[in-house]
This record gives sequence, C-alpha cells and structure tokens, in this order.
Amino acid sequence: MTAATPTTASGVPVAGTSTTAGISTTVDLLATTAERTLVRGEPGRLGWSELVVGPGEAHHGDAPHAAGEALACLVHLSDLHLCDAESPVRQEYLDRHGDPGAPYAGRLGTIGTYRPQEILTVQVAAAALDAVQRLDRAPVTGAPLDAVIVTGDLTDNAQRNELAWYTSLMTGGVLAPRSGDPGHSGWVGAVDAVWSPSYWHPDGAPSGEAPDRPTALYGYPVVPGLVEAARAHVLSPGAGLPWYSVHGNHDALLQGTVAPDPELRRLATGDQRVVDLAAGQTPLVILEGAAPIGPARYTHDATSPRESVTADPARALVRPGEFDEAHADADQHGASRVAGNGNAWVCDIGHVRVIAIDTVNPHGGWQGSVDAEQLAWLSDQLDRARGRYVVVTSHHPSWTLTNAYAPDGSPRRHLADDVLGLLLRHRGVVAWLAGHVHAHTHVWHQAPDRDGGLWEITTSSLVDWPQQLRVLELVREPGGTLALASTVVDHVGAPGWDPEALGDTANLAAVSRSLAVNDYRARSSPALLARTAGTPADRNAVWRMPDPHA
Repeated sequence: MTAATPTTASGVPVAGTSTTAGISTTVDLLATTAERTLVRGEPGRLGWSELVVGPGEAHHGDAPHAAGEALACLVHLSDLHLCDAESPVRQEYLDRHGDPGAPYAGRLGTIGTYRPQEILTVQVAAAALDAVQRLDRAPVTGAPLDAVIVTGDLTDNAQRNELAWYTSLMTGGVLAPRSGDPGHSGWVGAVDAVWSPSYWHPDGAPSGEAPDRPTALYGYPVVPGLVEAARAHVLSPGAGLPWYSVHGNHDALLQGTVAPDPELRRLATGDQRVVDLAAGQTPLVILEGAAPIGPARYTHDATSPRESVTADPARALVRPGEFDEAHADADQHGASRVAGNGNAWVCDIGHVRVIAIDTVNPHGGWQGSVDAEQLAWLSDQLDRARGRYVVVTSHHPSWTLTNAYAPDGSPRRHLADDVLGLLLRHRGVVAWLAGHVHAHTHVWHQAPDRDGGLWEITTSSLVDWPQQLRVLELVREPGGTLALASTVVDHVGAPGWDPEALGDTANLAAVSRSLAVNDYRARSSPALLARTAGTPADRNAVWRMPDPHA
C-alpha cells in the first residue's frame, strides 16, 4: 500500500515521503559513525566529490564499566544557522572578497556571509531531528536518552521568522522556510535573481551568460528545481525528547556580529537589498563588519548599490527578551530561566544539573564574554549545586571568550580566565558543552589545586561539514571514576542524493552535506574541512576523570 503524500491543512504538498516525519522512508535505519562513516569518493575533473560509505570509527578508550551507572545521556546539537536566505539584511556580497584568488582574500580570510547550502538549513535540521528520533537509546550504555541540548546559533541572522522556524522544528510540525514573494525566491542564487557569477546558481546560468564560478571552476552540479524545492513546506518530526536551547551570537546579532539599530531593523523588513560595496570603498572595510571583537558595523551607506525585493514584516529582527519568550511559549520542560537575564537557565536532567550561561556580547563582535551579573549568578548556581554533578553549557567555548568590548558607561565584560577559573573552583563541574567553532573538539582542563578538572566539548555545526550531532553519556564507574562516552551521529540524509527526488526532505539534506564537503573555499586549504571534522579522538571516544563525589 502506498502512503499518501503529506499535505498542509490547505492541501499544499509537504517535502518528504515518510508517513511518520516527512523524512524519506528510503533512508536506512540509523547507524552511528561507530558502525559506518561517510567519506569523500573519487573527485571528478573539477574536484567535485560525492560521499560514499566508509568503515565505522571505533571508540578511543575503554568502554564504560558494565557495572557503571548512567547519570545522564544527552544529545548535543549546535549551530543550526536556520537561514532566511532571501532576507535583504544579509550581506552575501561581502563573501566573494574572501574567495580563492580574490585580490584581498589573503587579508580577509573566510568571511562566512554566504554558503551555497544556506537555502537548505531547515531540511538539514529536520534530518538531524529524525536521527535523534531513530536513536532510541544511548549507543554505548543502552540507557534511555534524557534530553537534547542545542548550544546556540539556532538562527543565522537574528530574525523572528528564523526563530519561529526553530521552535516549529523542535516541537514538530509543518513550516515554510521562505520569506518575501511567496511565488518567487529572492535568494542570490535563484534563477530570476540579479545575475552574479560569484554565487552558485543551481538552475544554471541564464541565456547568454557563462556558468558561475562554483560551477565553472569547482564542478558544482546543475540541479534544476532545487531553489523552489528548498522553499516547499517541511514536516519536522520534532526532537522527541525534552529540549533546551542556548543563546548564540547569531541569535542576537546581525550576521552574528553587528548589534541591530533602527536603520538595520528597517532594512530587514523593507524592500531594498544592498548588493555591493559603495563606490570608493575597498574590501578592507569588511574587517569592520566581520569583527570578532566589538564594535562592528554594517558597511553600506546611502550610495551603496541596491536592488528591489519584496518587503516582509516577518523578517523583523528579534529584540531583547524575545529569545526567552519564544522558548517559554514552546514549553522548555521545566528549565528555570533567570529574571532579567532570561537567556541563562538551570535544570536537572537525569542525575545531572545543567547550567546554561549567555556568552553573547550584545554590543557587537562574534566572540564572547559574560557580564558581572551573569558571572555572579553562575557562582551562586554552582554554590547551590554542591554535592551534585554539574554540566555547564554555553554557545562560546572558553578559548573564544575574548570579546571584552563594552561601550563607555557599560559594565565590564569578563573573559575566559574568569569563567574557567570559577568553574574549576567547583569540584562538581564535570563538563562544559559549547558550539560556535563549527568543529568537533575536546580539551581537558586540570584544576590547579586538586586531582580533577572538567572536560570541555564542542560539536560540529549543522550548516558546515560534517553536519553531525553527538551523544554524550556520563557514567559513574566503580572505583571512583567518571566516564564520558561520546558518539557522533550523521543526519539521516543518504550518502548520495537523487536529483529526481527534490521533494524529499532527507534528500535535500543530503544535497546540503555534499555541498558542505565540497566547499570551494577549502579546495586550496584542506585543513579547513579537517578542522571542522576534528580528529578521531574528538569524535567517538570515552574520556575519564576522577569522580568528584566518590
């Protein structure tokens, strides 16, 4: 019997063919990367490679003791970057100045305001949540999964519609990942967009134009219909577990860097898009707009070239407090949020207390810090948690807490040494989960005055290669040790993708992953992809530490 194609209440077809989650039933039952991996196949003439199945990756370290007790089993996702790629307040035009061969590329580096796969972020997130649903139990201990923690950059450009997409994805249901004109895409790579060879155009070049640079130089495929397929309704399966969200710089700042002001708020919802630097500006001005340390600013002025787009009030930029309100409305499973500082919270998950802090510098810059009020709150929460095992979570990992910028008259910002020093003074803190760096990493922080410390772990993003999530199992072992078992999991998209199945959510997620692994910026710097994937010891591993409560 063939299942009917899912539709919305109004009869609009929904991407995906599964009767359970809008995810393709042709995808095999989930296998973790301990059982199989995805690796690059043989490259074509211009270097494009499809992914193929490779051998599984065994865990580094001995398995947790059979008599151990699983204290908490957490699913860790990070950096979804749900992107309204049609928004006029994005700055794709800056990105090409960092492309290989561009005159200022050596001074600017990777800018990150444009990705060919940015139109598929909702589909990737849905495919990742389907992977969570299919996990059933923790892969190492077999214990039940307790919760999903998403460590920030839920959205890409701090827009209300992107935040609404996120809560719809996590709770489950139908959403439409598009904005502006309901009938035509306003994305820079759309078939009827103003032509620029710097962007990938899945439908190919218009008549009379040579192929775009990603296609001509790097072998990017022509995929007719992809842009419109990316705008179709998506049916998300939801997290299937209690879920908790951490505040990231892209959830508060434009392009994760610039504090919104009234002019930028008007640009976000209006009918004009800036498309290039103004006459007389050199690309070095981009350093002001992509600054890791605040302040930062959008670089356009009244003379900057523009094009007309369809205005949309749904693109309004979030205001202080809206992130917290959106999560309160979505039922955050008992996380206790903080009056006056709602982006920090505390809750008990399994036998572990989880404390989330907000490391976003609201004054600008994409690196992080905390203010004195939050540091004092964190200290108080750690005091209250004495005798418990504690996991701290934030968007920024310790080594990116470097953004001390504060305007005159604003409170001082505290950096890595203050935060990490506070955590190490509390022996019950066993782990710190973060994102931001779009990479699998782990590092041991030794306490200066005792036999112990904490593990700090980051998980890769869902927008860049390798688009994976992680399961972390905290196990109390006989003999006075704690084991932290990590297993990396791919989303449910198949290794390859089918150009004839663009109505399938998992297939679109597979397209995104192929685009990510073929990032043309990494062609001359393979270390970029190796960094985001991490080392084998960063992925599937069992890390140990002294049990602070033995």
